[in-house]
Amino acid sequence: MYRSRVLYSVVVAGLLAFSSAAQAAVYNFGSLLSTDCFNAPNSFASNPFAQLEATNSGGGVWTFKLNVNNNLFSSFGNSAFIGSMSFDFTPDPGVSKPPTTFLGSNVSGVTSVKSTSGTGLSGLTDIDFGTAFGKGSGNRLSQNDWVKWSVSGLGSSSLTNMYVHVQGIQINKYCNSGDCSAKYTPVVSAVPEPETYAMLLAGLGLIGFSARRRKNNTYD
Repeated sequence: MYRSRVLYSVVVAGLLAFSSAAQAAVYNFGSLLSTDCFNAPNSFASNPFAQLEATNSGGGVWTFKLNVNNNLFSSFGNSAFIGSMSFDFTPDPGVSKPPTTFLGSNVSGVTSVKSTSGTGLSGLTDIDFGTAFGKGSGNRLSQNDWVKWSVSGLGSSSLTNMYVHVQGIQINKYCNSGDCSAKYTPVVSAVPEPETYAMLLAGLGLIGFSARRRKNNTYD
């Protein structure tokens, strides 16, 4: 009887851990949302140009890491960079700009992250990558760059919509000055991290083992 209780406790703990791990997801960007360029590229289904790791830490706090892949320049030209990002969150009452905390970057000019109010498409809340990262040409994310930050004051909000703003696009004679831009959403739904599946399988395995033990004890 004691062993059964121990196994049950382990199963519950495993499922609770799975529930928490399920709040982490990866989003791949490349589906064209809007553009001021002629014929902006939109063929990233199998090779996205950017990736976002998003984790709901609970208590209205989210942690994000945006990675720019090594096909940004080949897709948009060598002047391309990600200048801003927007999320469809509903902050806590009275919070117009959710507080952000800079956690790190591989870009020397990127040293902070600034929240702005809903100035994006459909009134989304912007996380501004264009002006808040430092001074000079280093205050932007280009090919193989990454930045990590956290956002608080989001209450029970869920991540339902987002986009990245690609600037400095050079793709044809209409954009040869590098002043074109386009906004892109994820190309697919969020993909749970491998740890999520591991937690689920472990929890199901423990449940099956516990059920088998109870069955064997019935016939003893």
